[in-house]
Amino acid sequence: MMKPIRIVAGVCALVLLTACGESAIGARVAGLVTGQAPAAQAAPALVPAEVMHANPGKYIRINIRKQNAWASLTQAGTNGARTTWIDQGNISVTFENGLVVATRGLVRDLMGTDLSQSWAAIRNQGGEAQRRHDFLTDQDEISTELLQCSIVSEGNEVIERAGKSISTRRFTEKCEGERLIFTNIYWVNQRGAMVRSLQAVSPDAGYLQIDVF
Repeated sequence: MMKPIRIVAGVCALVLLTACGESAIGARVAGLVTGQAPAAQAAPALVPAEVMHANPGKYIRINIRKQNAWASLTQAGTNGARTTWIDQGNISVTFENGLVVATRGLVRDLMGTDLSQSWAAIRNQGGEAQRRHDFLTDQDEISTELLQCSIVSEGNEVIERAGKSISTRRFTEKCEGERLIFTNIYWVNQRGAMVRSLQAVSPDAGYLQIDVF
């Protein structure tokens, strides 16, 4: 059964209802069977932000909020307007105009989505949109959720990143469906490109903060 992501207050005050990822559970089970504690896995090294700024278009950085984990991703391929990025641990995120349309390698992935109306509303400085999100169920079947969304421009905002100031316009998108409620935040630069965002993936995976360099 799908569990809702619910915003309580602000950006970080969330009620997210899964305590740990599948890999952590599997490691603990293995430890019980063998009588040995699971070995700690070293996180892949992050590409320094200064290097990312010096190579625009080559990297993105994500923060998997629920795991408090950061990852540097490089471009793996494109398909029309969609671009897929991947990290050293084979977590991949696919974007269309900066919006997350699919993930692989997270606890419960976003298998696909139609969010063209959301991007159109952002380009129009706000408006209403409908989204369709496809998730895997516990029975490995596709479950589709339709959401009604409202996108609002919150004005100009300067964000700081690795000592650089970036002028942006901030947008908030609030979405609600039968089993899913979330709020996304987008920072769009003066050229109309998304440079930072906080986007909901799924009830189990939670949110990704995404910085595009």
